[in-house]
This record gives sequence, C-alpha cells and structure tokens, in this order.
Amino acid sequence: MKNFLIILVGITLYACDFSKRIDTTAAVKEMRERQVKRVLPQDIVNQVDVLGKALQMNLSKGVSADTLRSKNKVLIQMGSVSQLKQSVTDTKIVEMLNAIDFGMANKQEIPASIQKNSTGDSLFYIFPTNNGNITLIGFSKKQVIIQMDKPLIK
Repeated sequence: MKNFLIILVGITLYACDFSKRIDTTAAVKEMRERQVKRVLPQDIVNQVDVLGKALQMNLSKGVSADTLRSKNKVLIQMGSVSQLKQSVTDTKIVEMLNAIDFGMANKQEIPASIQKNSTGDSLFYIFPTNNGNITLIGFSKKQVIIQMDKPLIK
C-alpha cells in the first residue's frame, strides 16, 4: 500500500507540468486589451474635436490640405460661405453655414464647431479662417473609431 501511494504521488507530480505556467498578470492585461470596448457618441465627438484642432493647426502652419486629406482620410473644403453652400448638399451643414454667414455679417466671433450630417454617419469640424473664409473638415465616424483604436489593432 505504501508503494502504491508513492507511485500515485509520483504520477500526480509528473502530470503537473510546471514548465507551461503562464504569467497571469500578462494574461489579464492582454484580455483587457482585447475586450470589446463601447464607444459612446460623446467619445467620437471628443476625438473629432482633438483631430480637428490638430488639422486646423497644421493648416494654419501652411501644411497642404491635399497632404492632410490623404494622410488623415478626411474631406477638407475651404472657401467662402457661398462657395461651400454650392458644393455641400447636406441640409444640416448648409444650415450651419447659413448660421456662420449670419454671425460673420453681424461681426460676431465664430468659434470652431462640430456638426453631424443629416444621416449621422459623418461629423464636420467647421471653423473660420483669418481671411474670412470657412474651412470644413469632414470625418467619417467609422474612420474616427479606427483612429481611436489604432494602438490596439495589430
């Protein structure tokens, strides 16, 4: 019986392969990184605000709109309010341009703003420039979410 217990303990210890242990802290960290994250509409708006301000700064430093357009996968349109109204077909954006035009006519200070289009699949960062023109930067919601998750995409 004593030999049987020794053999049983020996087999049990042999079956426990301690060389394949995993680092639990690393496993927990990886599980957290891979879990599905909920992106709220406010998170998307905040990200558009950050990206819009960065693009506005680059444009003011003289970086080409074409370069920024291709690098960031955004729509950039610049011009007077009347030019932009002719090229933009979305009713909500046209209404926003009318409001900006009214504010500029009354010599009001116009801050940068973010507006959704009618379908809600894009956000537009709109700001006036020093020369009286308007710059309209269009972001796809899908592209913004990809930008937010870039560190997690491998």
